[in-house]
Amino acid sequence: MKKLLAAAAAVALLQAAPAAWAGISFNINVGGPPVVIAQPPDFLYPAELGFGVAVGVPYDMFYLSGIYYINRGGGWYRTSYYGGDWVRVRYRELPPDLRRYRINRIHEYRDREYRVYSRDRDHYEGRYYRPDRDGRDDMGRPGREQRREMKEERRDQRRDVKEERREQRRDAKEERRDQKEERRDQKDERRDERGGR
Repeated sequence: MKKLLAAAAAVALLQAAPAAWAGISFNINVGGPPVVIAQPPDFLYPAELGFGVAVGVPYDMFYLSGIYYINRGGGWYRTSYYGGDWVRVRYRELPPDLRRYRINRIHEYRDREYRVYSRDRDHYEGRYYRPDRDGRDDMGRPGREQRREMKEERRDQRRDVKEERREQRRDAKEERRDQKEERRDQKDERRDERGGR
């Protein structure tokens, strides 16, 4: 109500302003969500990012640890429900995973993943999430079961990343061992050639 009164007072002030003020302009921010979202968006999880990126919507929306984030008009907003009350957050308050990438890099990963997804949605093998009312409380927030599932997903994802890194280290170690063995064999062959002369 106070915001509406402030806006009305500003309009009245402008109407009564002298002609000298005619070139002056200003904006009044009366708050509210950055976007109105009527339908739940689809989220894909590009492997490089590890968090959900909305596709098929005209704005940058992300899903991490049960929280939705939007980058809109140079500002960041968050909410616990895709259609809920958006709260402005400072860039440094964003999760580290989201701050790790520039927005254009996120777009590249999102677009590439969306091309794979859109080719054959019925057989898409990547991670996919679409929020709905099921499993949510009366305010639209994730229910206990959904939070537990999200926690398990994050744990599984971290375990998969650790296992992948472990395999990469193991492969690199085997590669170095093979190279070392090959150099030793070549050295032995050269020594045998010199001794046979």
